[in-house]
Amino acid sequence: MPAYDYEALDQSGNVKKGMIAAESLRDAKEKIRSKSLYPVNVNIGNDKATQSNTGFNLGFLKVIKSKDLTLMTRQLATMLSAGTPLEEALTALSSQNDNIIIKDTMTRLKVAVSEGKKLSEAMAADKNSFLPLYRAMVRAGEASGDLGAIMERIADYSEKSEEIKNKVSTAMVYPIVLSIVATSVLIILMTFVVPKVVSQFENIGAELPTLTRAVIWVSEFLVQYGLGLLILCVMAIMSYFYAMRKQDVRLKVHRAQLKVPVIGRLILSVSSARFSRTMGTLLDGGSPVLESIRAAKEIVRNEVIRDAIDKIYTDVLEGQSLSKAMKKTEIFPSMLVYMCSMGERSGRLSYLLLKVADYLESEFDSFTQKFMSLLEPAIIVIMGVMVGLIVLSIMLPIMQLNNLVLM
Repeated sequence: MPAYDYEALDQSGNVKKGMIAAESLRDAKEKIRSKSLYPVNVNIGNDKATQSNTGFNLGFLKVIKSKDLTLMTRQLATMLSAGTPLEEALTALSSQNDNIIIKDTMTRLKVAVSEGKKLSEAMAADKNSFLPLYRAMVRAGEASGDLGAIMERIADYSEKSEEIKNKVSTAMVYPIVLSIVATSVLIILMTFVVPKVVSQFENIGAELPTLTRAVIWVSEFLVQYGLGLLILCVMAIMSYFYAMRKQDVRLKVHRAQLKVPVIGRLILSVSSARFSRTMGTLLDGGSPVLESIRAAKEIVRNEVIRDAIDKIYTDVLEGQSLSKAMKKTEIFPSMLVYMCSMGERSGRLSYLLLKVADYLESEFDSFTQKFMSLLEPAIIVIMGVMVGLIVLSIMLPIMQLNNLVLM
């Protein structure tokens, strides 16, 4: 719904300025009159920001990136904690931000809030940018009457989540790039270098060494069927992503992932840390346990763990404690279950959940550092061995030819 800036006169003749959401210019004027104001000047507002300079509609791009959302949340939290009214804070974020998407989103939120909606209700209209977990935290802040403090917690949580995401991506970038480079080098050697060198051995007459014949066979196979293999790989990847849309397929794949020695441990560690931090943040903000469990489920991607959280929710709803419900799933780390039990007994559940999240994240950091420190040299060694075999397969016939000449 577009936002309109307006200037109007009240019954005393004073000029009033504001912003209102309406379906059209006519609808905007009618809404202004309904407030006992006489519209003088009404113009469409920042909703124009959703169009590019060429005039194309960019509405499909109006999703705030997680990194930008984290920064925006911190700015909003700082202003609210300093005593700035919500409407004024949203206006400041809209006017001072160069990001078109954030500017447009803040304008819509400001209009909705000025019309009497709660911030969480206004955010519900932008579900792609403000996920259920985010809105649940905002709703808890509104219920507690201290939105500024809750926004600070949301900002802390968002920054921690971004930090984990960045660590995972950073840890994986170098090995992936190294693997791609190594594979590319091997393919170039096998499809361009080896065939040219092998053509020099065709008139030798002597039998080629077994290693050389094997390398030649692989080279000829790649030259003849390489394109078909590439198409087959692309089709397999596309089929995988298509199949992953189905719930039963995702469940089987995610269960298999958890059983893989290294990958499974990483997935469980990250998922447990995010679940624990989300629960701790929500409970610390005053959210009920059941609502916190439901919101924490949204940040977990593994279907097996999501099913376990559903069982936890059901058990807690039926009267069981959180720690006992978690223990029944037999999937979460024993440290997390134990600390939940301690938190329930001591009344410091949210604090201990956040501490467990810190521990699991630090454990994840040390684990990934050790794993990557072994993976990187392993890739280099494998690449060296493969290139060495190719070079050796070329050198053996040359050495054999030299021996024939000397004889």
